[in-house]
Amino acid sequence: MNKDNQSYEMNEAVMRKLHVHAWAGRGLVTMALGFGLLAIFGSIMLAWANLMMVHPMEQLLMEDYPSAVQQSGTNAESKIPLSRAELDWRHVQVTAAHGKVMFLTAVSMALLSVGTLVILLLVIFNRRITLRHINANLAQISEQIKDLQKHQGSGSGGV
Repeated sequence: MNKDNQSYEMNEAVMRKLHVHAWAGRGLVTMALGFGLLAIFGSIMLAWANLMMVHPMEQLLMEDYPSAVQQSGTNAESKIPLSRAELDWRHVQVTAAHGKVMFLTAVSMALLSVGTLVILLLVIFNRRITLRHINANLAQISEQIKDLQKHQGSGSGGV
């Protein structure tokens, strides 16, 4: 009975440990999913910022700059040329928009990197749990084999 009680206590300890590890694994999965979703959201924001903010400014700058250069050298009155200060201000706006987009890119890449690290931790964590579980099962099997050998040895010796 003492062996059965020890085996039961060992099984209970292993199950409690596995339960704790299972919750830790769920936490890592939740973190990885959260970082992944944040990275996806960052990528969507990046595409939106490029489409709605940067591209129109670049297009306006490219339309106005050649006409401003051409009109500054001629006497054409069809369109009022942009002053140098206005062109510089548009360059500043485009540069600032590029900076914001690059910041969103950096944040998105950082989130992807953290998510990748969390997934790597999850894989390592699950591997350790699996190896511990296998080790505990092998120890139980070893104990059962020893018990069977003792019972067979004592049973065959008396017959």
